[in-house]
Amino acid sequence: MPRIRLIAMDMDGTLLAGDGRTIPRDNVLALRRAADRGIHLALATGRLPDDAGFFASDAGLPMHILAINGSVRVDEPLGDVVSARFIPAASARAIARAIWECGLRFSISSVHEVAFSSMPEDIEAARRSQGTYLDRRGGRIRLSLDGSRIEELLDRVNKFSVISDDAERLARLKAMILSGIRNADVTSSWYDNLEIIPEGVNKGSAVKELAASLGIRMSEVMAIGDQDNDIPMIAEAGLGVAVGNASPAARAAADHVVGTNDECGVAQAIEALALS
Repeated sequence: MPRIRLIAMDMDGTLLAGDGRTIPRDNVLALRRAADRGIHLALATGRLPDDAGFFASDAGLPMHILAINGSVRVDEPLGDVVSARFIPAASARAIARAIWECGLRFSISSVHEVAFSSMPEDIEAARRSQGTYLDRRGGRIRLSLDGSRIEELLDRVNKFSVISDDAERLARLKAMILSGIRNADVTSSWYDNLEIIPEGVNKGSAVKELAASLGIRMSEVMAIGDQDNDIPMIAEAGLGVAVGNASPAARAAADHVVGTNDECGVAQAIEALALS
């Protein structure tokens, strides 16, 4: 097996504990050992760049950030944006119309900003859904809840997020986008959501581009995840790993299955497969 030179990992449900707010100590220690060996580390996440970046900086970990499902790249925690991919404006507007036609609400992620299409019924829950460090000093995160920023941000959409417990409406929306709107892909990070992202942009493509820029072959990459939106990087990596709480599809795509996120599966994978 080739020596691992880059480890890319999802955050929620993978690196983070079940509370979604902490990195277990064993994971931090394993990542530090990997970094000390010269292995590059990357967070591949649906979170905003700085929300992910604060986790890395607090843990003292030198990490690349592949944020908003791989559409925004930052090469050090809280650093400058290296690249960003957007849904073309015409397609973004067509997607917004389709979501409204289905009677659903949405939010837009645009680099450091999240905007909701209308005021959420539960404002605190909406805020929590967008990350851990929204108001932290030194961050660049901006949150708009009242729909006033939607029109402007439709020109710079990294991701639409649609959350609903109405599975039929979500299925209808997914079919509408896949059959009638170009330049966008649809994925999911949980059973009750859809995430609409630029066509061809995902965690796998982001990890592949990062590896190429570092002179690393994909056979030298390990990717760890738990949900269907992690499958592209699990499949692209030379060593794909699913944590024990992963979706059936993510487990099927992986070469190895380790313990759950609460059992520090990331540390298990690093110790057994990257450092041994």
